[in-house]
Amino acid sequence: MHRLPGIDKSDEGTHRPSGPFTSRHFTSGHFGMRPCMGLRQKHLGLRVLLATLILLTACVLPNATAMAVDLVDGRDPSELGLPASALPDIKADAGILTSDDGRVLWSRNMTSQHAIASLTKIMTAVVALEHSKPDEMVTVPAAAKKVGESTSFLVPGSKILMGDLLKALLVKSGNDAAVTVAVHVGGDEEHFVTMMNEKAADLGLSGTHFMNSHGLDMPGHYSTAEDLAVLSRYAMSIPLFEECVSVPVAEVVYPEGTKKLDNTNLLIGNYRGANGVKTGYTKKAGYCLASSAKRGDTQLYAVVLGTSSDRARLLASQGLLDWGFAHYREVRIASQGAQLGEACVISYLDRTVVGEVSEDTTLTVFDVAGQVERKIAMVDVKAPVVRGQKIGVATFSQNERVVATIPLVATEDVKAPNIFERVWVGMVRLGRKISG
Repeated sequence: MHRLPGIDKSDEGTHRPSGPFTSRHFTSGHFGMRPCMGLRQKHLGLRVLLATLILLTACVLPNATAMAVDLVDGRDPSELGLPASALPDIKADAGILTSDDGRVLWSRNMTSQHAIASLTKIMTAVVALEHSKPDEMVTVPAAAKKVGESTSFLVPGSKILMGDLLKALLVKSGNDAAVTVAVHVGGDEEHFVTMMNEKAADLGLSGTHFMNSHGLDMPGHYSTAEDLAVLSRYAMSIPLFEECVSVPVAEVVYPEGTKKLDNTNLLIGNYRGANGVKTGYTKKAGYCLASSAKRGDTQLYAVVLGTSSDRARLLASQGLLDWGFAHYREVRIASQGAQLGEACVISYLDRTVVGEVSEDTTLTVFDVAGQVERKIAMVDVKAPVVRGQKIGVATFSQNERVVATIPLVATEDVKAPNIFERVWVGMVRLGRKISG
């Protein structure tokens, strides 16, 4: 086969010189110097460009939180006419504040994925509560001692009730308790983690994935502020879970005797209405806290991720809850007996019946989201009309979102017309029709 001079077909992909052109022609002498120097300069330029990009990235990423826009009711605060001074001053990488029905009152990077440390144990407890009973006796496995970090001082081989184990898990935040739960419920931790991820899918937590039961940093182990708020609300709907996380000190029966465990969530017992949920810390996750508080009939949930200290996460959580209770509260929007419209009684000529509010009505209003507007819609009715009969509806909306509807009822009875009245009504209407 004919070969072109200077090309060695055995390594065609690299175009290695051979034949009359040897390597020295490309590394020395006036002829070979330019191509080599040009290539080196090109590579040097690429390296400089790459280093510049890395430096810029390193400078920008730590400030990503500062540049993030906080949202109020899902919108930029400027759309609501809110200055920065009217927003909660929160120092956290990500966070969220929601109502008990899931309305997002405030958020920052709520869908960004973060390491979540021991907030993982919220799901660990949920899966355990749904697949075991509090009075089950659990044997502490040898693996419980190996996990390290936060511990609830369980001794391998000893036995403890699941109810007490959950207190050690949620109040003391024991990693050994998490592994013990996982092995007891799932057979081993790997299968239990599968159960955790299946439950996350059931709850629609699309930004969440678990790799262990305790929350120590691992690749692929993450969640979002939004998902953690959903998970927290779900967990708090389970009575035994709420009972565990709502006490400042829990009594746990160990084989060697009863011990008192202090809740790692310092909001409990120190913040009015605080009733949950869970703390977390690792080097990667920073200081995290999913918290909840109830005042009157208003329950709020706050999640802060990536704060700098225990104090910082407490201040951030308290700030969010304070702001929420200040602006999301119950107000009376209608009082019993208030007359809000008139319905036409079509059985008569030009006869109406007044509609009134049948009972006092209160509504939880998020006042920074805009004015609450009221619209009245009445229906035409035929006699007889009975006092208390629904004849209309009052609709209350905020920024085009319907927040409440109230039935309006007749204030009086209206009898059906007799034969003479019906004839007279018919004649008048016919005359009006003819006359236009």
